[in-house]
Amino acid sequence: MTTDPLSYAASLLDAVGADREQVPAEIALRCLYGAELLELAGGRAEIIPLIDGDPRISIRAAMSTLAGLDEDTFTRPHVLDAARAARRALRELG
Repeated sequence: MTTDPLSYAASLLDAVGADREQVPAEIALRCLYGAELLELAGGRAEIIPLIDGDPRISIRAAMSTLAGLDEDTFTRPHVLDAARAARRALRELG
């Protein structure tokens, strides 16, 4: 598993987006979009499982990872937009 925070967050969001059993399509698309934005910012998503099989925990972990970024990285437009997509997905997931 990667230790790069952008890649880890992208991988988590990608895992949520791939979970068609627990995650409705609209929320999955938000997560996949967030993963794509993080890849555009320099991350590389890898196939990983959801944390404890839970999409909510996985989105929170992705957001926590992004929160730990330095200010210059976090404020890049793709990273901020990915964080917003994750936040909306988590809110909609309930």
